[in-house]
Amino acid sequence: MIELPSSVVRQWIDETDGKWFTARDIDNDLNITSQKGKAIRRALLHRFIKEGILERDSYQQGKYRLLTHDLNEIDFKGADPTDFFSINMPFSLEDYVLLFPKTIACIAGSPDTGKTAFLLNVIKLNMDKPYEVYYFTSELSAEELHLRLSKFDDVDINNWNFHAIERSSNLIGVIQPNALNIIDYLEFASGTEFYQVADIFRQIVDKLDRGICWVALQKKRNAELGRGAEFGLEKPRLYLSMDNGQLKIIKAKNWAIEGENPNGKKFSFSLMNGAKFVNIQER
Repeated sequence: MIELPSSVVRQWIDETDGKWFTARDIDNDLNITSQKGKAIRRALLHRFIKEGILERDSYQQGKYRLLTHDLNEIDFKGADPTDFFSINMPFSLEDYVLLFPKTIACIAGSPDTGKTAFLLNVIKLNMDKPYEVYYFTSELSAEELHLRLSKFDDVDINNWNFHAIERSSNLIGVIQPNALNIIDYLEFASGTEFYQVADIFRQIVDKLDRGICWVALQKKRNAELGRGAEFGLEKPRLYLSMDNGQLKIIKAKNWAIEGENPNGKKFSFSLMNGAKFVNIQER
């Protein structure tokens, strides 16, 4: 490419909708192959940064993002502080924690500790609510999901009411703004840094309206936090850690009962048939 109109690059940037991109992404999509074309592209990126159109990633060199200047004013006076997202949770967590619309809740667990069972129980407890439930799985085939659901002896397989979607990447685009979204589990592309987890969570929150999103994360055994470590704690309003027959509330931003702080509360359990949590003890 010999000539590279600034309007072409600007249109490409506008269509990124605030997502991080690299110069290589522009070159690939716009077929910029010549040294002259790349020099023009570099000059344009530099100009857009000076003009406040773009910002650089302060953590990772060579990444850029469109700066948006829209003011989304919050109508806090007209808001109803009792307008919670109606959800029931395993261990009756709704008695301890409140979840509002446009919220992320996170459960981090090491392999085979019950994350999927927890999330399937969330579906079971809420599939008859006046909102739709979307379950995005990166692991379960139709046959395996059927097997897992058939282990719930109190629900006929034909009575499960939710959307099961096979998905392991590009999840932001399929999040349903006004539904109960469940991601089991959030996989990260090779090379994803811990600090980028916070940006992925931010993109999920930005996609939500009246709905919420449960996200499962893998973690190392006996560690409290999942992938992203402390960076993964920033956006979720509820963060749970599951390991060795124990569930712990790591972060609960909104308490169900004023003055009763549920942070640090632990629940001991055993998992029957991969479906039912039993022998629950609180402390």
